[in-house]
Amino acid sequence: MIFTVVLPNSVVIEIEVDIRANGQECLDQVCQHLGILEYDYFGLQFSGSKGEKIWLNMRNRINQQVSEMRAHRFHLRVKFYIQPHLLLQESSRHLFYIQVKQEILFKTLHVKDETKLVKILALIAQEEFGDHVTNRLHLPGYETFLEKICHHSDQDFLKSVASCHAELRGMSSQNAEYRMLQEASTLEDYGMEKHEVKMEKKLMSVGVGPEGVFIYDHHMELVDRIEYPMIQRIVHDACSCVMSVYTEEMETRRIEVRLRSLRAASCLYRCITEMHSFFRCDTVNSAVSSQTYRDLKGLLASLFNENTTTGQNYVFDVQRTWREAYDSTRRKLMKEAANQSLPPPEKDEMADSSETHILPKNHECQDVQLLKAQLEKIHESFLCSVCMDCDISTAFCPCGHMTCCQNCASRLDECPLCRTNIENVQPIFLPTTLVQKS
Repeated sequence: MIFTVVLPNSVVIEIEVDIRANGQECLDQVCQHLGILEYDYFGLQFSGSKGEKIWLNMRNRINQQVSEMRAHRFHLRVKFYIQPHLLLQESSRHLFYIQVKQEILFKTLHVKDETKLVKILALIAQEEFGDHVTNRLHLPGYETFLEKICHHSDQDFLKSVASCHAELRGMSSQNAEYRMLQEASTLEDYGMEKHEVKMEKKLMSVGVGPEGVFIYDHHMELVDRIEYPMIQRIVHDACSCVMSVYTEEMETRRIEVRLRSLRAASCLYRCITEMHSFFRCDTVNSAVSSQTYRDLKGLLASLFNENTTTGQNYVFDVQRTWREAYDSTRRKLMKEAANQSLPPPEKDEMADSSETHILPKNHECQDVQLLKAQLEKIHESFLCSVCMDCDISTAFCPCGHMTCCQNCASRLDECPLCRTNIENVQPIFLPTTLVQKS
């Protein structure tokens, strides 16, 4: 069956996937089309019958999740907003930038500090328009562009954006995207998925993000903040979600929110659990990855065989944490780089494997030199990146980078790779000991 997928930049692509295939096969084709290896951060969304925004479960069959023809249009969206410096691919970073830009321009991502908003809009102008315009012939088009991204704000605000934009002259579009994401990542609701709920018959909004659950009133003023360690339990019953939360006195209080439908309540329950597993856990708990439910066909089959898997679906599709996803992508990119660095095979190497082939001496020397060069790179990768003399013997917390020896690590306040503040230096013992060259 042909599915249409809308990308964050509103480009529509078509992919062909069996309707009985798992959702992961659909996402894999989209990511392969875009050249993205960091697929753990993305997901496919579709609209429910009552307007719910539902994430396609990657572990379940597509035909068990969508039933209406209009639901065969999916939207590729960022599902887990990690920090910008952890994105390893330029293509992934560009998709992050497009989605964050749309959320800021349409005010679903709120920027309360006007100075920060001016800087973010100036970076957007630098990425999309280029350098600040001084030519009078191009000035009307530039002013129209500023009014578009500033939503017809007053002239003083437009002048502030234009002045900040002029200071960014010469900055590349890639650098502007990265710096805009850095500014946006400091916002309170960056990476937050919002759900409309009712609490005590009042219209509220529940935001689920990397740090916890935030409850806002209809004016988007913060009412309650619940960090993940304070949540004891969460369940969803019919159209409601109920959380048992610890107070500062370590007593338990009950928070119940009501949503528009059973499916919307299931989405909120799934969102909180998956956000917690992805951002706050070292690895996905087996209780989360193995949790299932049965449809009507499965319930009937279980009456005759309790161990049957008929009609069984997974509740959650998060399979890796952000650390595991980052490490997996880094290994894939290193493997691709290693494969590209190898020379193409010579014609005389393609002889039939059944024949005995003796390589000439000059060919053998080339192979030896190549192996020596690779060994040299491996040896250098185990050396401290600061002094380039001692072996790596520490890991920085919380970023996890292993790049320095003990002496150099004691003199650093920030990780030299990602510039994250160092909270703790953990001694490590590498399993391989390389012989120092004489």
